[in-house]
Parts: sequence; structure tokens; C-alpha cells
Amino acid sequence: MKKLSQFALLLPLLLSGCTLLQPLLPPSSGNPYGANDYAVGEAEPYPQEVKLGKQRLENFIRRANPKQQALLAENPYVAVQAYELVAGEVWPLLRRLAGGRVRTKYYSQDFENQSAYPVKFLLLFDQRTQRLIRPDGVLAFDTPQRGAVGAFAGVNAIYAGTGWW
Repeated sequence: MKKLSQFALLLPLLLSGCTLLQPLLPPSSGNPYGANDYAVGEAEPYPQEVKLGKQRLENFIRRANPKQQALLAENPYVAVQAYELVAGEVWPLLRRLAGGRVRTKYYSQDFENQSAYPVKFLLLFDQRTQRLIRPDGVLAFDTPQRGAVGAFAGVNAIYAGTGWW
């Protein structure tokens, strides 16, 4: 009976030790959203970020030429950059970057500059209603070219950047 109570006390310690269970877990794909998704995380936007995102969306739509308007007609969702931070501001992002488990265009093994790697905070809008399609924004190390369609947390959207074609 005494051994059973000792085992019961040690079991939570064993289960909470991530390093002990790591060999038992299946290998991680790196990105929970999928290999072709630009998202590396999600965060709730501040009201001023939503306001700025709407202004940038309006600029993006207003400046569209006929070819770009056709693309907007095909895909109603637009990813707009509302903020840019650096990986060092959010420890889990820096950890993923250092581990090489994220998609980046210009990633290097320069450990001194990893904390300064830019992270874009994107808001996903429905350009028909100019409303957010989800309450949380998307964090991305990498993005497609402005005006191209990409996957952001499972949503295919046109990347608008800061709102200029």
C-alpha cells in the first residue's frame, strides 16, 4: 500500500516532465496549421490595431486596378498587417525560430540576431463587409508577396501587407 501511494505521488512529476516524455511523443510537424500555412500563432488584437487594419484594408481595396479587383472578387478574404514585432518579444516564437520549426524566407543560423527577426501581426478581414472574419489575429514570420493568396491559420486570403498595392 505504501508503494502505491509513493507511485501516486511520483506519477504527476513523471507526466509533467516534458523532456522525459519527448522520446515517447511522435515528432512534431513544426506548424500546427500545416506545412503551407504562414501562421505560427494567434493573438487578440487591440482596438487601435483593428482600426488601423480597417484603414489599410480600405486603402488596399481603393487602389486596386481591374486585374486586382478581379482577384478580390474571386477571394473575399484579405490579410492586413496591423503591427510588426520582433521574435524576442514573445519567447515561444523565438524558441520556434531557434529550433528551425517555422517557415521563413531569410532564416539563418545567426543566433545573435534571431531575437530581432520580424514577426508580422495580421488581421483577417472579409473585404465585402470590412469586418474581421475571426476574433484573433495571426502571427507570421513569412508572408507571400503583396497581392498573392496565402493560407493564414487555415484561411486562404489575399495578403495586403500594409495596404498598398
